[in-house]
Amino acid sequence: KDWDDDLVGQWESANNEMAVATTYPSDLSGAINPATHESQHFLRPIMCKTDYEGNGDNRHLRHGQQPEARPVTKGEPMLEPFWAAGFSFARGHFVVQVPYDQFLPMVFQGEEINIGLRGFTFGYDYYAIERSVCFHMYAIKENKAKRKKVKLFWENSNEFKGVARQAMRRLNGIIGMGRPGEDYYREDENKYGMGKIRTTEKYFKTFGIHVDTQAVEDNLCQFVSRSMMKVFKPALRSNRMGLDYDKIEYVYKNPNPVKKN
Repeated sequence: KDWDDDLVGQWESANNEMAVATTYPSDLSGAINPATHESQHFLRPIMCKTDYEGNGDNRHLRHGQQPEARPVTKGEPMLEPFWAAGFSFARGHFVVQVPYDQFLPMVFQGEEINIGLRGFTFGYDYYAIERSVCFHMYAIKENKAKRKKVKLFWENSNEFKGVARQAMRRLNGIIGMGRPGEDYYREDENKYGMGKIRTTEKYFKTFGIHVDTQAVEDNLCQFVSRSMMKVFKPALRSNRMGLDYDKIEYVYKNPNPVKKN
């Protein structure tokens, strides 16, 4: 009920023209009161967990299952580092500046770092809203059997052998996360390419992503959930056109690294 007004109001409270409200929606089961049609789910996910997966051309950065918690930040959405395909709400110029690449057939995992990193270079900032306004029917609980009947696009992968590998090579190549010296399909690369407001190097350095070794600094969620808003928000430009990352010197390092024997 009134989810649209609530969502617009939450976006506006960021006071940032370049804000993108985005997350993985929480599970639908028990989330909405059947009598009032209002949300009764008071936790919300934040996008802060990622790691490399796959091998060779298919190796990419994939966002995993995200933590849910009651919002610590009140009265405004909370900054987060990653974009999610499950839910994304912004001004229309976001999809104009950062359109879906039409040359990535058979790609499912991997699109999020592509869109997210491209958006970052165009000056967009990602936020977890304070109150969830939509939910998803996952294949769990009472909806498990129903969802298991849904057809999936990868059921046709045998008819398009090698296509996903070529697409992933392009995806990683455009955002500077491919293997050194590896070529890729370059049609309309500028249309589906990077912006000039920020660099990919700044993103990798800030959020602990090591492209050279294909590894990440773990436990980023600790920083995002506790301190990112406090550290980064002062860099919001006075004209509301996004965070000025030239004023952000923060470099994330895992505070609890695993000691190797």
